Amino acid sequence: METEGVTVEPAKNGVNEGKGHHHLIIDVDLPDLSQPVPKDDKHIHMGDGSKCKTIELSRGMHTVQALFARGNHIPYDPPVTDSVVVFVE
Repeated sequence: METEGVTVEPAKNGVNEGKGHHHLIIDVDLPDLSQPVPKDDKHIHMGDGSKCKTIELSRGMHTVQALFARGNHIPYDPPVTDSVVVFVE
C-alpha cells in the first residue's frame, strides 16, 4: 500500500503526527475514528509498519479497506483510507 502525505512506521514508535501504520478492514464499516481500531478477524492490524499483507478470504465478493492510524491505533480524522472490492472464486 502506498501513502501520500503520511509516513508508515511501526506502532511501537508511538504517536507521531503524520505517521502511523495500516489496518485492513474486511467487509465491515470503518470503526469509530475516536477509538482504537478493534483487533479481530475483520480488523487486521499491520502495526509492524509493513506496507503489504497476504490475507485469506472466502469465496465471493469482499470489500477491503485500508485505514491509516497513529501508533496508538486511533485513526486520523478525517480518515486516511481507501478501499477495493474483490471477488474470490
